[in-house]
Order: sequence, then C-alpha cells, then structure tokens
Amino acid sequence: MPITSPVPVLRGSGGVVLQAEDDELVLTRGHEETRIPFQAVRTVRAEGRVVAVELTAPAGSNPAVHRVGGVSEAAATMFADTVNASLPEHADESAESADRSALVTVSTLTESDEDANFRGLTFWAWTAGLLILAMAVVIGILGPMAMAVLFLMVTPFGVGITAFGAVLMRGLYDIWHLPRHGITVEAKRDGVSYVYTDMQGATHSRVDLLGRSTAPTVQVAYRPGRPDKSTFVHSWLRKVWLTSFSLVILLVGLAITAVSAAIVVELF
Repeated sequence: MPITSPVPVLRGSGGVVLQAEDDELVLTRGHEETRIPFQAVRTVRAEGRVVAVELTAPAGSNPAVHRVGGVSEAAATMFADTVNASLPEHADESAESADRSALVTVSTLTESDEDANFRGLTFWAWTAGLLILAMAVVIGILGPMAMAVLFLMVTPFGVGITAFGAVLMRGLYDIWHLPRHGITVEAKRDGVSYVYTDMQGATHSRVDLLGRSTAPTVQVAYRPGRPDKSTFVHSWLRKVWLTSFSLVILLVGLAITAVSAAIVVELF
C-alpha cells in the first residue's frame, strides 16, 4: 500500500538517491533510474550508514539486493522502518519467495535543455571565477597589490556582461529564424506567461520576461519537432532594436574585459 507517513529521502555517496513514491521505491544513480514496486521487495534493512533493499526470490536462490551507502544512519533506520511497515503482507511462504524481479524497471533519465544549459552555465561560471582568482593571486605576487585588486574588481564585471551579451545574441537567432522557418501559433495570456498548443495538442507556456505585453493573445513561433523551444513573434522594428541593444551589451562587456587584459599585458 502507498506510504502515507513522512519518509526521508536518502542521499548516498556519489549522488545516489533512494526515495519512496506511492507504492514503489525509486533508486537514482547518475542518469539511471530504477523503480522497485513494493510487491517486489522482501525487506529493507538499515545497516549503519548503508540501506539494503532485498527483493523477493525463489527459495534456494540468492535474492537481488540494491544497496545505498553513505546515508544518514538515523534516516536509514527511519526509512527502513517506514517502508517495511508499508510493504504488502505475504499470505504464505511461497508468495514471499516468488520471483518478482520482472516488476523492477530500469530507465535512462534524459536531461532537459534547461537543465543542461544551467549545468553548463554553472560549470563555466565556476571555471571563470577560479581562473580570475588565480590570475589575481599571480598579479599580486609579481606586481603591485593595487593592480591585483583592480584586476579582481574589473574582470568579473566584464566577463559577466560579455556572457550576458552572448546569451542575448544567441536568443536573437530564434527571434529572427523561427518566425520564418518554424511554426507560428497564437498564445493566450495567463498571468505573466502565455500558453500555446502545439500540433499534437500538447500545451506549453512561455514567460513574458519583459512583462510589457498586455495583449490577451500574442503570436509564438516554435521549432518543428521541438514545440517547447519557442519565441515571441516581434515586429521588424523591435527585432532591430533588440539586436542593437544586445550588440551594445556584448561590446561593452568586451571593452571592460579588454581593460583586464591590458592589466595583465602591462604586468608581463
């Protein structure tokens, strides 16, 4: 039966996650997800900081066991007690020893474009930050400390503006391309977002980031085969203005970054 009482989510070593959802256990390892129905579970054991999920198996055979290590010992005990109390009762020994491993499903998790973009942005932000910090330390060792402080103040600002301008320029591709080569539909206003329906009948929403449009309906263009990737349809004049604005932002960022590069060149 489904769990109704609170049950902790176990987070183990290597980013492994074990949690209960309705009447099954969900084990996530990297991009692999294993779903184990309660019917296929004989028992859950808390072994210190390790949780073992033992599956039902025929008599005389070794049962399959899924282990998650590096979890909180207190959470492991609570998790095991709660799940065991929710497992279906076996009427007899033969039912308990039935092989229900076929009920376990393993699937590969696909990463959305938004998650992939955010992960990539986070990686490059940390990389740029560490490189800037390391360069500032080198400048402080080889040159005046004031120059190192100036470099540390100017460079992140310039790199950030440059990155923002590059993101804006990347979005301009969809603004110019999709209205001509994509599929254009009408979207209805819903708060700060607009909701539209693709050719398969699925609904999607796009947030009005600028929050300037008050029209009850607008036109949205999306990519063929990827209706979740869309853009608002703008007038030619507005597209020119957005392009000019994005280009200015990018050039300002590059100019500030050039000042940082000049500091390094002056030192060496």
